[in-house]
Parts: sequence; C-alpha cells; structure tokens
Amino acid sequence: MSTKPREIKIVDDDLDEIGCDGGGGSLGHPLVYLPFEGRGWVDCYYCSQRFAKSDYETPESSTAA
Repeated sequence: MSTKPREIKIVDDDLDEIGCDGGGGSLGHPLVYLPFEGRGWVDCYYCSQRFAKSDYETPESSTAA
C-alpha cells in the first residue's frame, strides 16, 4: 500500500466530502466518501490520493520566504 500522497487534486471549496474510487476503473478500489471535517485537505485511506481545497498550502510553501 502506498504511504506517500500522490499529486494533489484541487476540488471546489464548498465541498464537505469527496468521493474516491482510485481512478483506475476495475484496477481501482471501492468508492469511498472522505469528509473534510473542517480541514483544507483529506487523504484517501486506500490509495493515498490527496484532495485539497484551493486555499491549501503545502508544508514547503508555508516555510518559503
């Protein structure tokens, strides 16, 4: 199983949850709905895909001067 998030997918800011099926059709995983729960991002617990709202900042961008 992957432990590192893949490329970040930016989603609409007004979403409370996002559905993920792994994106691979029959090679993906069961459809799961992932709640944001007040955060600006959420990672899929099957495939480690990260979904983020438009105001998401990576740790690297927040330390840049």
